[in-house]
Amino acid sequence: MIKKFLNIEIEEPPVELELSVEMRCRDIMESDDIDNIKRYCTHLIRHQMKQDVFLASVLGRLVELEAVVACMAVRKRRKGLKYVLWRISQIFKRKPSKAK
Repeated sequence: MIKKFLNIEIEEPPVELELSVEMRCRDIMESDDIDNIKRYCTHLIRHQMKQDVFLASVLGRLVELEAVVACMAVRKRRKGLKYVLWRISQIFKRKPSKAK
């Protein structure tokens, strides 16, 4: 299933990655070492926080750049429209030529 977010296609992870994650989850579930599991979980939570901060800054920058591109497109269209209107005004400002 492909989803979109900010016009970015988000695809399903590859089967190999899903298998790797499943194997690690099963290893954790089979483990009896509670202290190691606690350390591992706290490490994951801290790592996830860093990933969240990084992802938020990347998405913020992406939105900023999308806004810049949109503004440039509007300016370009407006500039073209102003030129057309200026040319039309120049045509109508011309004095009629005298017939000889």
